[in-house]
Amino acid sequence: MSQVIRVSDEIFARLENHAVGFDTPESVIERMLNQYEGVEVSTAKPFAVKSMPARDMTKYAFNNHDYGKGRLVLAVVRQYVADNHGISFDQLLEVFPKKLQGSIGVFSDHDEVVKIYSRKNHKRHFFKTEDLIQLSNRQIAVCTEWGIGNISQFIQVAQSLSYEISGS
Repeated sequence: MSQVIRVSDEIFARLENHAVGFDTPESVIERMLNQYEGVEVSTAKPFAVKSMPARDMTKYAFNNHDYGKGRLVLAVVRQYVADNHGISFDQLLEVFPKKLQGSIGVFSDHDEVVKIYSRKNHKRHFFKTEDLIQLSNRQIAVCTEWGIGNISQFIQVAQSLSYEISGS
């Protein structure tokens, strides 16, 4: 009988980021088990773990301040909302679509984030009161999950909005 293992998009993405030759979670798990158990299977693709690059600590200059990736996104979204008084959640989503960040999105409704994270320990949004952004129809929390793989798309969008951002 075949068992079904369901993993969240987030776990799937993490698995994909660490496995060379990734095709399906089952094949990765099988290769990991074979390696762990010392089983040599000539037809199996070799399993290798990607080496983790040193953490990218690039700082970005925006509005005369230097920011890490997550804080840069927060500053840009905050500035855009300030420059576009009365903007709604859906209007902001058109400017900064979810796909810019990945599975979590650039920002989320604060009430929804509170519900999700009341069950989980790892917070993936800026939660401090001073970090929340008020829109015309709801309050949002900006995502903290930014890396070298997704920040460049966000910066391109910000620059297309005439915001000057430079990396250092």
